[in-house]
Amino acid sequence: MAATTHKVASQAPTQKDMSHLELTLEGHEKSVYDVAFIRGTRLLVTGSVDKSLRVWDLDTGKQVGEPLLGHDAAVLRVAASPNGCWIVSGGGNGSILVWEVATNKRDLKRVPVSFEGHKGDIWGVVFAPDSETFASASWDETSWDHSEWAVWQTLSYSPDGKKLAAGTQQHIIIWNTKTGEELLKIEQRAWRVAFTPDGLRLVSGDYTDIRISDAATGDIIKQFEAHTDDSFHSLAIAPKGTKFATTSYDKTTRFFDLTTFKPIGEPLGYPDGVYGLAFSEDNQLIATGCADKHVRTWTVPLSDSEKELQQSTQKTLKHTASPKTRSNTD
Repeated sequence: MAATTHKVASQAPTQKDMSHLELTLEGHEKSVYDVAFIRGTRLLVTGSVDKSLRVWDLDTGKQVGEPLLGHDAAVLRVAASPNGCWIVSGGGNGSILVWEVATNKRDLKRVPVSFEGHKGDIWGVVFAPDSETFASASWDETSWDHSEWAVWQTLSYSPDGKKLAAGTQQHIIIWNTKTGEELLKIEQRAWRVAFTPDGLRLVSGDYTDIRISDAATGDIIKQFEAHTDDSFHSLAIAPKGTKFATTSYDKTTRFFDLTTFKPIGEPLGYPDGVYGLAFSEDNQLIATGCADKHVRTWTVPLSDSEKELQQSTQKTLKHTASPKTRSNTD
């Protein structure tokens, strides 16, 4: 297993909710393992076991152009750069391809460069905030820079790009991205790990278990079960940092409040297991990749605190408008 940087007990709800479903996108021929929104657009890119990437227009619900080919194995991971200019995809044979988003923000073209240092499945790719560097994780127990960063399936940059966190079979490890120095080793096995947008906490998971930890000390702030029926697959934190979502082989996506750590609404239901997960940049949508070959987009449910704020704002606006309304009728 390797990481490489490259330059270029809360009770989960039991009912399933379909009311938030926006689009069901059909086209992939096998399971869809990962999804990514292209920043600054209404486009979504997806990667599948059918060895292709596809781009979708969320305004029309249609596929944009032909499938993007180049991988000769399953596409397991896709990542979009923060500046919306690049896509990186990782394959089941260790290959990594780079795609450029055209200036019209409609098309992707493969850049004539690929990375072939990994020998095993690519289970993690993530861009640094500068959009010029990305990191990859594999099961191959090697690393292109020979640093032996033993990574399992997950990577996350801190918001300032100065730290890189990775999950292994025994630990969460955080490095200094400039020097490669190991800054912290947390005694937690992690299937997925992500920095919160403020960089102060880490959200990680192992099978059904979710943990929120202090990113500086590794101390666990909260620990609970998210998926009780089967192991979870992915997690993503909303850009505003108010909530996070998880997907699982138990055929659900679940949301949790990052302040109260309580579930938000009912789980989103599926006919089969759920793999990839991503939030849109405006926090309004999530996209999920599924074992049934489909991609789905959903509106993101509001937490109780967000509902209270919304109601308070509406009351304030109504109260502010009332005198003007009365004066117009006098």
